[in-house]
Amino acid sequence: MRRKLGYLFVVVCAALLMLYFYRYKRAAPIEGKIPVSATEIVYVDVRQIEHHVLIDVLKNPLKYINFKRRTKEKESLRKAISIPQNLVFFTNGSSLKNAWFSSFIAVKNLDKLKVYLVQEGFVQVSNAKLDIFNKGVITIAISDENLVIALKKQQNHSVSSTMERIFRETNFHKESSNLLASISKSESAISYVNTASDFLEGNFTKGLFTLKGKVNSNLFLDVSYNENPESSVGFIATQINKKHPLFQALFSKETKKKFDNFTKLSLDSIVDKWNGNFVFNLKSVNKKNDTIVTYEYDDDFNKIEKKTIQNLTVPDLRMQLGEEDDLYAYFDENGAIKLVEGETLFTSIPLYKLYAKEQNGTVQILTSKEFGDETIKTMKSKFKAYVNLQKYVETPLEFPVVDIESSTLKQLNDVSVELSMKNEFSLLVSSKNNNRNFFAQFIKP
Repeated sequence: MRRKLGYLFVVVCAALLMLYFYRYKRAAPIEGKIPVSATEIVYVDVRQIEHHVLIDVLKNPLKYINFKRRTKEKESLRKAISIPQNLVFFTNGSSLKNAWFSSFIAVKNLDKLKVYLVQEGFVQVSNAKLDIFNKGVITIAISDENLVIALKKQQNHSVSSTMERIFRETNFHKESSNLLASISKSESAISYVNTASDFLEGNFTKGLFTLKGKVNSNLFLDVSYNENPESSVGFIATQINKKHPLFQALFSKETKKKFDNFTKLSLDSIVDKWNGNFVFNLKSVNKKNDTIVTYEYDDDFNKIEKKTIQNLTVPDLRMQLGEEDDLYAYFDENGAIKLVEGETLFTSIPLYKLYAKEQNGTVQILTSKEFGDETIKTMKSKFKAYVNLQKYVETPLEFPVVDIESSTLKQLNDVSVELSMKNEFSLLVSSKNNNRNFFAQFIKP
């Protein structure tokens, strides 16, 4: 009897092991999914991400148990579509330029899919050839037994005609093509490649998301700094190539008008006199009590002093702009820099008291006369940025740049981005909990 139970145990274990390797370890084909017109591709290994979640379920089962009584049964996506082994998104700079489009996803039950999309807030759009549903920047098109997802670069872009062409496409990249070769060999959860030979790989590990690889771009040039980014709340250092199309595309007429109205300065003039060098260091955000004195009069017209304590948050920051053609003089001549009670102040940004000075061919804008920062040996890169989200959430600015009440933000610890002189790119995002897989934490916190 014991021998039979032993054999049965071995057989069950072997079957489970085979099922595990069949589902999570076999290679997923990508040939026949990407039109030859695509020049940029993002590959998502759905099975690998599912594997991370499965391991997290086994280690933290209570996180996935819902003890609340369901008030209404919702339609399940799994009953409506076949979850693919992998998902590919592609685009290019011409016929597909308005969005990222997905590879085909098989539809199991069209009626259930439509119910699911409506319950998730999608709105059906009339179209003679496709069933199309919109929600914000997401468009989903359904034809026969497949669907395609479009992630639009702008919400008002119409991608219906492009999606019709994708369903008719018959010419696809082969797995041996130059564009797909690096993705085919990758073992990462997410991969990115383009025709400019850029290649990035993203992975989810315990408490960390990493995105690393090669980015061959001349948008950023070399910059030197000797401040320690990780001692700050936020830090950016770079030298921007002002002639790069991406930089020039940032400033629409509307953006320039808003900037000019707010600062009473010309954005075009500033960019012309700026050499692209930019360093921003938010060392800390400090709480400060400010006493405001006002006066009232009683019935006998006696003057009564009244004091009010106002709680403020004041940033300790330094911003550096490199000069190409006497940028400091431009600020001075146009009233942005003024001498107030013996202090040289930058007055075009009236949010805080800002000091201004010219130093070694740069314009320095600071919240304190003497900005004390922690220095390290001089570093050189094309781009360096660091944000300590926990420090910022603890003491945010009065004019918050991010939603500090966001549940996602509260789970994150810090973010670091760097592009080295050799075009090696690195993005690191860490969470407060480093005992669970990064991705799984955001499914079930």
